[in-house]
Amino acid sequence: MRSLYKLIGLLSLIGMMYSCEDYLDKTIETDLTVEEVFKNFENAQGFVEEMYAMIVDYSAPFWSYYSYYGEDSIGVETWIFDYSSDEGRYWDWQNDFNYFSGNPNTSSGLPFDKSAVWPSSWAGIRKANIVIASADSLMVDATQQQKDAILGQAYFFRGFFHHEIMKFWGPMPYIDHVLKDDWKLQRPTEWSETALKIDKDFDKAIALLPEDWDDSDWQPGVKTNGQNMFRLTKGAALALKAKNLLFAASPLMQNSNDTYGYNVELCKQAADAFAKVIDIPRYQLVPWDDYESVFYSTDGKYSYNSEYIFGQSGFVGWFGGYMGDAWQLGAIGNSNAINSPTHNYIHNYFGMKDGLSCDESPLYDPNDPWANRDPRFYKWIVVDGDQLVDNLGAATGADAVNRYAEFYDGGAHRYPGKSNGTRTGYVAKKWYPRSFNKYDNQGLFAWRVHVRLTDVYLMYAEAAVMGYGVNGKPSGFNLSAVDAINKIRERAMPDGSLNVSAVNLTSPNVFMEEIRRERAMEMSWENHRWMDIRRWKQGTNMKYKLKTGLRFNRNASGKPINMVEEVLRTRVFDEKHYWLPLPKNDTELYEGFPQNPGW
Repeated sequence: MRSLYKLIGLLSLIGMMYSCEDYLDKTIETDLTVEEVFKNFENAQGFVEEMYAMIVDYSAPFWSYYSYYGEDSIGVETWIFDYSSDEGRYWDWQNDFNYFSGNPNTSSGLPFDKSAVWPSSWAGIRKANIVIASADSLMVDATQQQKDAILGQAYFFRGFFHHEIMKFWGPMPYIDHVLKDDWKLQRPTEWSETALKIDKDFDKAIALLPEDWDDSDWQPGVKTNGQNMFRLTKGAALALKAKNLLFAASPLMQNSNDTYGYNVELCKQAADAFAKVIDIPRYQLVPWDDYESVFYSTDGKYSYNSEYIFGQSGFVGWFGGYMGDAWQLGAIGNSNAINSPTHNYIHNYFGMKDGLSCDESPLYDPNDPWANRDPRFYKWIVVDGDQLVDNLGAATGADAVNRYAEFYDGGAHRYPGKSNGTRTGYVAKKWYPRSFNKYDNQGLFAWRVHVRLTDVYLMYAEAAVMGYGVNGKPSGFNLSAVDAINKIRERAMPDGSLNVSAVNLTSPNVFMEEIRRERAMEMSWENHRWMDIRRWKQGTNMKYKLKTGLRFNRNASGKPINMVEEVLRTRVFDEKHYWLPLPKNDTELYEGFPQNPGW
């Protein structure tokens, strides 16, 4: 195995020079031949496993949990890319701590040492092509199911890594073979040109992969039975196929200046594929009372819940551990660096218990803004006066002030008076329980997923309404876009009181805005927002540039008074910011690989 690991490293060696050519033209220099690597399933799977390590955890690039590049939160650090992106300095993706390039100071050149989108995806494409070129013919000591498992994963990863690059840098060439000397890449002008080739890779993966690796009829998973939770499945391939098609149909990828300018046929294809994911019995929405299990556990174990479709493993934390550094108040955590949810994001998207937005609902009282809100508001957001720790008796003496949130001006947990306090008047608690603090010292096992079932319902609704209309649905599938949104909302309020109001169903475009509001709330702080506002072609709108906080005092009864919304930051976003700039090394190699517009 030591020699095998050496082969894996050499085949995928990644230097921290950012040109894609560094990741595509590595030659094989090893004690083992390709024939030896692919002689049986165990060796081949060992080679494939490294591609799992190349899946980027968008929440944790190099120990930094500040990867929120939309208007959904504001941080205090100025040395990482979330600050650079707010200032429009996108060239800094090559220099700052982020999930595009990783840590520029790392001495390691291996992709499994903290993966990053640009280097890991190019290397992953090459690895996948090596597998596809070798596995079927060289795996002589393997069953057909074992060959299917190896090739199914490779086709998935080849499609996935192409999709990952294109999400941020725009149309890219599709590479379907191991590149030799003197190769040149020509960038296509249309996103769909490569997206449709990616679609075929996912189709091949769908045909080859099982629904569950623990299925007794799936021989490749027998030896690792009970530990196959993060392996690629038919459902994962279907979900990524559908997501790839929805992205290809989206306004940005269609070069449309209309935020509703979708490609109808691609939307229909995406909705059809999402419907097949929803039909897989293994996937069910996690009940409301257990919804936390989608994001973390406190027993040190993975919760392989019914909502998980595709992603990666997580990490073990403690009070003030990694997620605490990102979201927990410094006064009860372990860090003074805190992300604060923005007031405008919470006001615009976290609505009321009647299913309407704050601006639409008669229940909204600007003098009592946290009353009568959607249950998800209380599940995921901490507001002034909320209890902060479970063990109140542990916070005594000078620490007694940390029992309850003081987010008002001059309060114990408010910036700028407290450098480790909230800047906006809110704290997010989606990623940890209340007991995750230095008083309760609760252990935490958290993880990230790229796709979960709620995400599939939301993307299905988006594709279905633009492909089939408000109440339309794919042939043979008994769920409309409206039904999909209501199914999500009924998890929180089974009586249907949160269901979509008729005022938001007057046209596909009107309903699309409600779908987008629902997506912003349900997928809040899961690193979808920046991609969504870009692909919807909304980034230049001032609504999506502002980051605001809520200033207020308390009256004698402890109620907020004198509330004033203040602009904390205005993001720089011009037309060129829809795509990241390409490394100059790549655009100066030869004709046919041009820089993105404006850079």
